[in-house]
Amino acid sequence: MDDESPVAQLKARLNLDSSDIDAAIALGNFFYDQGDAGQAILYYRRALDINPDLPGVRTDLGTMYWRNDDISLAEQAFREVIARDPGFGHAYLNLGLLLHRARNNVREARAVWQKLLETDPEDEVANRARELLQETGAQVD
Repeated sequence: MDDESPVAQLKARLNLDSSDIDAAIALGNFFYDQGDAGQAILYYRRALDINPDLPGVRTDLGTMYWRNDDISLAEQAFREVIARDPGFGHAYLNLGLLLHRARNNVREARAVWQKLLETDPEDEVANRARELLQETGAQVD
């Protein structure tokens, strides 16, 4: 990677100013998009060290933990987002998916999606939660 690449520039910014949250998030997002969970986790954690009140970053961190097969850390990250920001729908959606797919706990997954709909039925991911509730309905009977 040459010194003029966007990633090199972001790393240089972060090296000059360890509190450059925009650079840390941008690097986390870059590595997220590349599927490099280890590097994404590193930069998302750095961003959260600077400002722990970033529900999108913490949810993406959870997603990367899951991709890295760190299921407990992923679940913890999603639950922390919900505790800190109960209106952040993506965390409910992801927690439910993790409970369903990684923990084989359909009943709890459905409860999480239902909680999302109770909290904010108009959330941008509410329709996806409704679809998942419909898809998994027969699995709990």
